[in-house]
Amino acid sequence: MSGDGVLTELKAYAKGTKAFFVDDAEAWVQATQTSKTVDAEARTVQMTFERDGHAETEYKFEATFDELNAKTKVLPPLCNPPQLEGIDDLTSLSYLNEPAVLHNLQARYAMHNIYTYSGIVLVALNPFARVPLYSQDTLEAYAGRMRGELEPHLFAISEDAFQGMVRDRRNQTIIV
Repeated sequence: MSGDGVLTELKAYAKGTKAFFVDDAEAWVQATQTSKTVDAEARTVQMTFERDGHAETEYKFEATFDELNAKTKVLPPLCNPPQLEGIDDLTSLSYLNEPAVLHNLQARYAMHNIYTYSGIVLVALNPFARVPLYSQDTLEAYAGRMRGELEPHLFAISEDAFQGMVRDRRNQTIIV
């Protein structure tokens, strides 16, 4: 990537932009950008972020264009917009990076949604508790429905496979 490529990539980072930073206790935390200095002549960038909810914690990112081109330094992963928080399919995220995926799964789990789609794959987080997700009423609610009509669920995957078997007269595979 040339200097122009770095400058283009840096356009996504402006005051108020949210990004993720590594944290020893929580794995990843969100921080809001408070400043950015790009020196195209010296080919350097400096950015400062303030941790959300912890104004006293500041993160500084400094790199040369050469470091970014060589991937010896990587820009902080961007956060998704608030309207995508807790979305039921990870492939719909604007930024599909490790912290964004983990944050979305955490948000869904906090809303008592243990299932999330990642395209055709169903991600399940074990709550280590009894959950009222497998009743006869729930089973009947998913019967005859297309995947995506209701919240992600194991019954949606099994119904999709059953409908595929009936429609296409072919074996189906579900990996659990």
